[in-house]
Amino acid sequence: MKNKKLKYGSFAVGMTVAVLVVLILANGLLSAVAQRKNLYLDMTTEQIYSISDEADAIFSSLSQKPIEIIFFTEPDVMLGKEEQKMVYEYALKLQDRYDYITVKYIDSIENPELVEPYLSSEKPRVLTTEVVITNGSAFRCFALSKFFTKDSQTETYFAFDAEFRFASALMQLSYDSMLACFTVNHGEAASSDRMRDMFADAGFEVRDIDIMTEDIPEDTRVLIINSPTRDFAGADDDVNEIKKIDTYLDNMGNLMVFTDPSATTNLPNLNEFLTEWGIAFTPAQIEDKDNCIGDKAGLAVVAQYTAEGDGASLNKLLREEENPPKTVVANAMPVEILWTQHNGISVSPILETYETATAYSIADNKTVVTEGVMPLMTVSMKKTPGEDNGETYYNYVLCAGTKSFTDEKYLRGSTYGNGDIIYAAMRAFGKEMVPVDLDFKVFDDQTLTVELTEANVWTVTLTALMPSVVAVVGAVVLIRRKYL
Repeated sequence: MKNKKLKYGSFAVGMTVAVLVVLILANGLLSAVAQRKNLYLDMTTEQIYSISDEADAIFSSLSQKPIEIIFFTEPDVMLGKEEQKMVYEYALKLQDRYDYITVKYIDSIENPELVEPYLSSEKPRVLTTEVVITNGSAFRCFALSKFFTKDSQTETYFAFDAEFRFASALMQLSYDSMLACFTVNHGEAASSDRMRDMFADAGFEVRDIDIMTEDIPEDTRVLIINSPTRDFAGADDDVNEIKKIDTYLDNMGNLMVFTDPSATTNLPNLNEFLTEWGIAFTPAQIEDKDNCIGDKAGLAVVAQYTAEGDGASLNKLLREEENPPKTVVANAMPVEILWTQHNGISVSPILETYETATAYSIADNKTVVTEGVMPLMTVSMKKTPGEDNGETYYNYVLCAGTKSFTDEKYLRGSTYGNGDIIYAAMRAFGKEMVPVDLDFKVFDDQTLTVELTEANVWTVTLTALMPSVVAVVGAVVLIRRKYL
């Protein structure tokens, strides 16, 4: 103990060990506090773990009805599973910021009776990985996968979509019902399924309706006719479906019509009705080989965004982006605008072709019907003044000469703008906020991509150079202490 080197060396080692122990304990304590209090610094590029300003505007504007977000996996277990951990921690952030939101855990194994309110004949059980969001009287149940966006080729998650999922669910549970009705029994297109999902995600209650046998509900915000192959019954039929649609629009309803070029000639009643709203479909196939996507025939036409008129308001967000995404209108026919203003109704395009487009007759696929700029999607807006100079009311008819606008390949990821156009229309038609500005957040790329030469340099540096430097420094210290 009288040896100075041993004495000082032991003291140095002891102090080093003590500092390390203190750091380890402090780190553990701070981590536990941060985890319990949900205190994190989000350093991701897309702020994946933070509530965006756009989402905050929605969450802060809701009716403040008490909302519960329920998990069925123990919190400690969820924190050990990456996907569940992300959803759970985002829910905790919502709870911390908004007084009307509460996060709770139910042990569905020990207390199956507590899960019964969230079961139905269509869903006889709730999985432990699922999430229920409820206002006490109604609820929404989501699979874990619904909070992420998956790459269709690799089948792996590449983005976090919790903001949109929570926002749309809370809106559905906070607002009065927004009803969207899809017509059936006219040979409507199967692509309606994807559009149904979009309306449901945006906060609408979705329902099928057979106008031949039932009336359009009074609380319907939007009626969707998606590529029928058989006509709607008119004045000469026992039941006048066209009259029901007309009455619905007179009562401030909204309508979306998507029709296929090959079927439009089979729809004389529907076509005649739409002329009252200033549009007519031209039975022709549009081609544009200079502005198309993945189609040598030029049928998957890339549209240009109209910058004037009422239709411009539905593509405004896309136009104002630094690099606007392409919107694709495939297998389409021209939508003719019969007039721009008439009887309080204004008509304008939302999407148009470029000058390089040509429309060929469906009859022979050779005869040129029209060339140049043609409307691909239009919106007719009717303005109705309120009584005694009160509030002015608006209702809309949106028309597109295609059944492929909402095909899965045009809605996947953020490559195309098709989904944004539909969501913008929902926001206008629904008269309520729709979470169109909440995009998914792409995970940061954490892969290390280096060339072979760079890899060899790093290998030599880490395995040889650094140990050599440490050895040299150690030798210098030893020599200085021994001889100096």
